[in-house]
Amino acid sequence: MATPISGLGGSGLDIPALLEQMKTAESKKLNPYLLKQSSFNGQVSSWGKISSSLDSLKSNLGKLEDEGFNGVSIGDNKAFKATAGKGAIPNSYSVIVEQLAKSHKIGTPAQASNSDQLGSNAATRTLNITIGDGKTMAVELKDDETSLTQVAKKINDKNGDVTASVMPAENGQFQLVVTSKKTGSDGEIKMEVTGDSKLADVLNYDPKVPNDPANGGNKSSAYQINAAQNAILTIDGAKVERSSNTIADAIEGITFELREVSEKDDNGDLKPETLAVTADTSKVKSLIEDFVKMYNNFLSAAGTASAYSEPVKGSSGDLAQQNPANGALFGDGTLRRLTSLMKSTAMGSYGEAGDLFQTLGSIGITVKFDGNTGDDRTGTLGSLSIDTKKLDAALKDNPKEIEGLFLGKDGNPGIKAGMEEVFKSYLGDSDKTPKTEGAIATAIKGLKEQESRVAKQITRMEQRIEDSLKRSEKEFLRLDQAMTEMNSMSQQLQAALLGIMG
Repeated sequence: MATPISGLGGSGLDIPALLEQMKTAESKKLNPYLLKQSSFNGQVSSWGKISSSLDSLKSNLGKLEDEGFNGVSIGDNKAFKATAGKGAIPNSYSVIVEQLAKSHKIGTPAQASNSDQLGSNAATRTLNITIGDGKTMAVELKDDETSLTQVAKKINDKNGDVTASVMPAENGQFQLVVTSKKTGSDGEIKMEVTGDSKLADVLNYDPKVPNDPANGGNKSSAYQINAAQNAILTIDGAKVERSSNTIADAIEGITFELREVSEKDDNGDLKPETLAVTADTSKVKSLIEDFVKMYNNFLSAAGTASAYSEPVKGSSGDLAQQNPANGALFGDGTLRRLTSLMKSTAMGSYGEAGDLFQTLGSIGITVKFDGNTGDDRTGTLGSLSIDTKKLDAALKDNPKEIEGLFLGKDGNPGIKAGMEEVFKSYLGDSDKTPKTEGAIATAIKGLKEQESRVAKQITRMEQRIEDSLKRSEKEFLRLDQAMTEMNSMSQQLQAALLGIMG
């Protein structure tokens, strides 16, 4: 009696194992595409790290100009707080805070109930609220939404430039109080009801025709609780009036935050406070140290991306293969040019920007090659190293000369201007309209497009492999059925022969 082949099918064929073997073999067809996809993704990632390192260096050079060499400090004041930004220069000012900005606040006449409907029966009614010269906010009110509580809720639901609240009034009564979120004249409130004259009598208010019940005004109409008030201060005798207590356009580079009205002297006059803006270069050293660190971070990112390793030797007779340990951007011309430009800019000579210090090496910042230093070395390798004592001495004795080296002098460019040209070329220029796209963004865009095409090829190949496996599965099943039938016939014949012979 014949022994059937062991397996899972009726014939003994192990169909799942056969399909798995075929799948493993077929999947190898994906390898070239997967390698390409991995390569493109690796290049995109490397460019992202290099771009980030350049952004950090660009930001550092901006801080070196704004907060370092041109940095200022500001003393403390009681009536106001002043902070310095870009453009602030050392100076002294006499400042008086005459008046703080306040929000406009209006209230309705007192009502016996906060839940009684104050309007008439009307098809529709709208409460229109206008702040200053801004856009009008329309609040739709139904017949059952004209009580003080409902009106306040409907106003607040709009989340506009006013807030509304129901407040207690005298004799157990209530009133609706509407307050502008904006201070000063820009926040003046105007309220007008259309479609319901009864409700209009309670809520209408026009700042151009203010109602003052305490001085003969209409006691049954809305009135002003607090007037909109602008901030007023004088700077060296010149009056400045703004709608906000935060004032950033009075002195270039200085932002005021008004706290309180200035104190008065014995004669009842407001006393001025001195705003002292003094030069402060205490951040220069730390920012220069950051510059060196961030420049070295760029070199590290570029070095990793362009790393080279010896080719991998193949089996006997095979050609050597590129080492997979190579950097993702190994051999990339764009990166090679970028690194060369950054190196030559950092280690260049800027004789016209300063008489004493013309290179980074002259202030103690040198290039290190395998442990050796020297500012006379050129090329695309090597990191920066700081001689702290030499840098400290240069900052102490000749800070303006160091400023010229980094920021330029008398129209002659320094290191910052040179690097900004590199940043513009490789990072682009977002200050222009339209935005200029840099070489890195262009490279990343091209790589992503290639990766997208490869991803589509992978999808198509995966579909072909799946279709091939399905066809093979059907063929294996047919073969299994045929072999099963043959085994059955063989067994029947053997049984018949045994019967004849028996």
